[in-house]
Amino acid sequence: MLKKGAKVKILRKESYWFNKVGTVISVEKSEVIRYPIVVRFDSVNYSGTNTNNFSFAEVISS
Repeated sequence: MLKKGAKVKILRKESYWFNKVGTVISVEKSEVIRYPIVVRFDSVNYSGTNTNNFSFAEVISS
């Protein structure tokens, strides 16, 4: 189980941060939420954001 502060590698191919490492900000416990993991990155994407939501299948601990 991932916890706040854990470093994760992104596996979602269409993501700007594919194969990059980010820090977990929060993990939702609800099973209803499709993308429960919020990850913050050091770099910003094209729209200027540095956070994104991911599912458990789209991240691995690094």
